[in-house]
Amino acid sequence: MEDAERSRIEKAVEDKNFEVTRLYQQHMEYEERLQTLGRQVYLTAKEEQEQRELKHRKLWGVERMLKLTSDPIHEKAA
Repeated sequence: MEDAERSRIEKAVEDKNFEVTRLYQQHMEYEERLQTLGRQVYLTAKEEQEQRELKHRKLWGVERMLKLTSDPIHEKAA
């Protein structure tokens, strides 16, 4: 995620945008779990699957947050 995108999301969280705040909290939870898994020397097959799913969910969440915080004027011009 680029700095401008991160700033947009953080502003929406500060502005109390409920859905963005919820997605951001989930994003942070996923990141924390991924860091825990990443510190392990060996992952079981179940943990590897969990890691893949968390990465997918995290990416989906970022894309959703960016869509929710995008500027509709710029989207129409693109």
